Amino acid sequence: MDITATFRLTEADFRKAIRNSPAVRGLSVFGVLFFLLGLLTLVVDAEPRIWLVIFGPAILAFGELVVVRQAARKSAPLLAEPWTVRITEHNYALSTAVSQAEVAWSAYRQVTARSGFWYLQQANKAVSFIPQHAFDEAQLAQVSAFFADRLPPLKRPWYLPFA
Repeated sequence: MDITATFRLTEADFRKAIRNSPAVRGLSVFGVLFFLLGLLTLVVDAEPRIWLVIFGPAILAFGELVVVRQAARKSAPLLAEPWTVRITEHNYALSTAVSQAEVAWSAYRQVTARSGFWYLQQANKAVSFIPQHAFDEAQLAQVSAFFADRLPPLKRPWYLPFA
């Protein structure tokens, strides 16, 4: 297999990819949990934890305003030119206007499909993403089958959802 695709990411696409990445999704889950826990203490506890009600939305706002939008702003030079991704049996290569990388599949431990992107996670927790719209239907099916065979989703214990 040797598939090459060239695509251009818009700022909205890039923000969507960052927003749905595992780290930012985990941050959002914590924000919602803190908020719900704070609401629960308002109803049940004699001494409510108001800080939880405030801290939960603050985490969500931090995730969106600082992490997502700042990443998009800092990555503007990357979005100015098209990206080229090449997927072979042995490695994954990405070329942008400012960088080039080629990584063997042995460095990746899993792939997750979410919101029109594939998220490739390395053993050291580094994540890269590939937009699915970069491929035509035949390539999309071939790459999906390759990922399903090569990098099946990890089964996580219920007590370690973000491990």
